[in-house]
Amino acid sequence: MTARTVQLVSAVLFLLAATGSRQPLRRCTMLALCATSVGLAVRADLSEPPGEAPVSWSVALVCALVVSGLGVALTADGLLLLRRHGLAAPQAATLAAGLFLAAAVGLTAVGGGGEALRVARVLVGVPTAYLTVLFVSFLGLTKFRGSLWPRRRADFLVVLGAGLDGGEVTPLLAGRLMRALAVYRVLRSRGGDPMIVVSGGQGPDEERSEAEAMFGYLVAHGAPAGRVLLEDRSRNTDENLTRSADLMREEGLAGRCVVVTSDFHVVRTALVMRRVGLRGAVVGAPTTGSYWLTAATREFAAIIWYDRRAFAALSSLLLLPSLTLLLPRR
Repeated sequence: MTARTVQLVSAVLFLLAATGSRQPLRRCTMLALCATSVGLAVRADLSEPPGEAPVSWSVALVCALVVSGLGVALTADGLLLLRRHGLAAPQAATLAAGLFLAAAVGLTAVGGGGEALRVARVLVGVPTAYLTVLFVSFLGLTKFRGSLWPRRRADFLVVLGAGLDGGEVTPLLAGRLMRALAVYRVLRSRGGDPMIVVSGGQGPDEERSEAEAMFGYLVAHGAPAGRVLLEDRSRNTDENLTRSADLMREEGLAGRCVVVTSDFHVVRTALVMRRVGLRGAVVGAPTTGSYWLTAATREFAAIIWYDRRAFAALSSLLLLPSLTLLLPRR
């Protein structure tokens, strides 16, 4: 069996696995494995002139443009946020990711160099291509899921906190709260009367809990105070949803809920909801364009870490089509 046969068979199997998966993130992972395997299969044709292998050269050009474009976008976004907000982990990570992609494109584009450089291209290029396709798929999934609205009634509307600034609601959190009010009105128009749960504890540098600030903001913008519950002990997304679920059960209602968060955060929120046993939908509040890519990049890394065992197991499947590139050339 030739290397190309192994790669193409692997691509077909990954595609079939993707179509059979019900979990969006697992589907994105299998599609990334499929696309990378196809890329490996056409790689050998790049030694031929473009006129003799137009399909392979077209695929290679598209891949190079996607990786390069993403690298430029990440680098530009990281530099923009560094200039606006100073040095912090999210924008530094975004900038580093963009520079790494640029370096990876440069390494894979270099010709010649002997066996050591060929092995280096495989060890760097294949994981970079795989993660890039997966990341682009994740961005598309995030955009899609972040634009959805609830289609069914709900007993609860949960709003996730996002930090305060001097004890006051930040623009990011205000976007979530205003989206929650819009969703609340839609649910009421359908005959429902959901309780609103504002979820967020008090950080070490905050004057009051996020839940308290969110409560005040909602009431000031027209929410009925008697329909708002405070969950003021949580410190992260897992605790937001776990403690909110406990609060719902205490109220004697354990039906469907709608969780409102920022649009870049919807995919991870849906994962956590599934794990804590919450039934319902996630609605995303719009985020400014200059911040969305950096925030989505952070979410991508967080989701990989959150589901790291499954991710490592699935990613290891790429070894079979990849190892064929390390075989000695004949």
